[in-house]
Amino acid sequence: MEHIYIKPNELDGHKISYEYVTQKKKLQEILKEYKTIKLSTLVRDINSGLKIKKEYYSEKGYPVIAPGDIRNGKVYLKELKFVRQEVIKAKDIIISGDILVTAVGRAGQIFYVNDEFEGCTITSDIIKIRPSDVEKGLFISRFLKSELGQRMLNTIRTGAVNKILMEDIKELSVSEDYELNKINHNNTLDLQIQAARLYEEAENIFYKFLDYQGEERKQKCFFTLNHLSSNRLDAEYYTHFYTELYEIINKATQDIEWQTLGQVIEIKVAIKPKMNSNQKVQYFSLADVDEKLSIIKEVHEEEYGKLSNRMRHSVRAGEIVTAKDGSTTGTKAHATALITKHQDGMITTDAFFNIVPTNIDKYYLLFLLKQRVILNQINWFAKGTTYKLVQKQDFENIKIPRLKKDIENLISKKVKDYMVILLKMNEEEA
Repeated sequence: MEHIYIKPNELDGHKISYEYVTQKKKLQEILKEYKTIKLSTLVRDINSGLKIKKEYYSEKGYPVIAPGDIRNGKVYLKELKFVRQEVIKAKDIIISGDILVTAVGRAGQIFYVNDEFEGCTITSDIIKIRPSDVEKGLFISRFLKSELGQRMLNTIRTGAVNKILMEDIKELSVSEDYELNKINHNNTLDLQIQAARLYEEAENIFYKFLDYQGEERKQKCFFTLNHLSSNRLDAEYYTHFYTELYEIINKATQDIEWQTLGQVIEIKVAIKPKMNSNQKVQYFSLADVDEKLSIIKEVHEEEYGKLSNRMRHSVRAGEIVTAKDGSTTGTKAHATALITKHQDGMITTDAFFNIVPTNIDKYYLLFLLKQRVILNQINWFAKGTTYKLVQKQDFENIKIPRLKKDIENLISKKVKDYMVILLKMNEEEA
């Protein structure tokens, strides 16, 4: 049985849980190996943002960053919600060089604010560190993202929601001589901006030819007869026949020809691979996909015999996986990822469709699977409310826009360059 001796002067009367006290003790033991300096001596201010009420949200105002918007050190400006200007105080506004720390949920994620996000605001579940100068800010950001920095943040999480308290951040000590991961942060920020610009350019090209924003207003009352099917008795399904989406995907134009996915892809059958149950394999699941970036952010290793019975796909480089079931299927958070050489031969769940592009470029297909014109069709065909499921036949009948070859190639090239940058950044931060 493991024992830890806690001296009376090491106890905090406001935080007496066993987990908090033992984690704090372990942190002290870790830091004995390093020369440290108080984080508070390197910063001008540490505070949190505004507690957002539902009525604060509006169509215009300040873009607001919440913990869920920070994924693997990245934030997407276009996906942020807005809050009314009159409810925002000066302390809630972030500037270039600030460091944001998520304080709940996946607490301990770090985002270094660049010029693109200056003027945004944050919620009360994010802690903002404003360093004394740029050099100190880059050092703090690098340290908090490092293995030691993440271990330190793990030790100060408390409660069922893994909350990090602002006072604990203020009391943190950082190591002066820790061998940090050699990441050039100025270069990293440049790469982030470059990647975002490439994807935006791809979208700008695409939407020159397709005028569809994806915000549908469905009819509450309607009469249908032609589309009735004994396989679909849910009224929600039939509302889609009276939408802008239905009109668009059933009308060819001078620039767009519509094909079904079944004409351009093959979907691999989910057959459990035959291998020794004791063999170590690498695998990933739905939760390991970064749905915003379309990359697999984490993989795991385990004996094959200990994996879930749903681990039935053996994926190959160049294929694409996209969710066929789950609560986020057909939404903005729909999980889709490109299989690279790093995941070649790995095992994954049959909660994905394992797609082999045949008559379409893989990067153009990857791009399409993140657009609302496709996601709304996935949502249309999905069965269920809380937990959705898309059947293979329905997925194959989804219609996709085919542009002129040179236009598709241009979009594919930009998406490919975008993915190269993301994968490079992901490898550097791993």
